[in-house]
Amino acid sequence: MGIRVTVIDSGVNPWHSHVQGVEGGRSFRLSESGNVEEDGDYRDELGHGTAIAGVIRERAPHVLLQAFKIFHRELYAPAPVLLAALERAVQIGSKMIHLSLGTEQPDVRRDLARLCREADAKDIVIVAAARRPEDGVLPASLDSVIGVYWEPSCEEGALLYHPGRPVEFGAYGRPRSIPGLPQEQNLRGHSFAAARVSAVAAAYLSENVFAGEASVREMLKRTATGG
Repeated sequence: MGIRVTVIDSGVNPWHSHVQGVEGGRSFRLSESGNVEEDGDYRDELGHGTAIAGVIRERAPHVLLQAFKIFHRELYAPAPVLLAALERAVQIGSKMIHLSLGTEQPDVRRDLARLCREADAKDIVIVAAARRPEDGVLPASLDSVIGVYWEPSCEEGALLYHPGRPVEFGAYGRPRSIPGLPQEQNLRGHSFAAARVSAVAAAYLSENVFAGEASVREMLKRTATGG
């Protein structure tokens, strides 16, 4: 049985040819009263989470994808929604969590750091997007999280390593190609660079189910070039 990989994004369309099914998922949103509500409708209205899931599926075909939807009409989610989704992903026994997002809100740092430490203690690997090696965005810059940004010099499959930086890895920042659509017109960005690293990490964890963040980080360092 494959490991469970939770994609916290805009949901996932499981019938897409690049995805080929998901194990399940949840949707998280704020109610009018300000409480986080959950339901089972994780359909992707934006296409972003589906593209992320497709990148991971290509490299790690046997993982059990969980689609956690926090983006609805735009690629933005309130901090309580992110925290609720991350906490649930830790609770359900994910082996890896992909986050195509980041925040600079100082008031959320404590709760994000706590959840990421809890995940690390359970050998759950979190990969999160950032904007540059010096980026202090959360949670990518946390010690227990593998942060990744889009490095324009990286071709597909390449990985750049920045030792000692808050965000240590740079990668190729485009999704899988779509027939009939030039790649330059496709989606792109730091979230897809993170997805490229999530895909490598998921493939590694599928063969090393007891490995954690430190082991994955060392594997990535061995395969990367210096920056």
